[in-house]
Amino acid sequence: MRKLFIGGAIVTGLVGLAGAAYADAIIPSPTIVSGDKTFSNFTCSVSPGASLACANIGVSEHTSAPPDITTGDFGIRIQGAFNSGTTSEDVIVTYTGTASGGNLFHDASMYFNGTVTSHVTEDIYIHGTSIQIGHLEVSNPPAGDFTDDILLTQNALSIDVVKDISLNFTTDRAAVMSIIDQNFSQTYVPEPASLMLLASALLGLGLVGGSRRKAV
Repeated sequence: MRKLFIGGAIVTGLVGLAGAAYADAIIPSPTIVSGDKTFSNFTCSVSPGASLACANIGVSEHTSAPPDITTGDFGIRIQGAFNSGTTSEDVIVTYTGTASGGNLFHDASMYFNGTVTSHVTEDIYIHGTSIQIGHLEVSNPPAGDFTDDILLTQNALSIDVVKDISLNFTTDRAAVMSIIDQNFSQTYVPEPASLMLLASALLGLGLVGGSRRKAV
């Protein structure tokens, strides 16, 4: 099974958008094309934390590769200096994903690079509806519990994603993360014209077989 994914190396301090000069700010909403998938309609909100603004959160095309848990899945990378500071921080990011080329969103996994007390949940809906087809959740602690893996309850051409990134301040140090890699696998669904062509071919083979039986 191929998967949806969140990832990056664990960090110990405030990390900005280093290495992400290619990224577009989530606000105003960009349109990101990644392979057969298009991501758009980004929204963002941030509760008090280490003064992170939505305009300082970047998003860019991403194709999974090691250290991702999948290889070759298309998606997006979200980068920002997510840091609880001396209080806490909660970031809500939403967006729409649409597949093309006869493909449908099929399954998903998630990994994040949280430190100390941090938590990411994600809900996936069929676009424009309240029909939920997936829920992912990763957290620290427990240490190392940075991945989740699900099969969507049904395939979808277009999805709405709601991501909740939560970081809680602890007495020893702030909770930090910097990278979220989001990748989706797909399943191919033949177009109706292709299905009709296949049905016609099978019907033709059946007629030919019947004629041969009658001739014998």
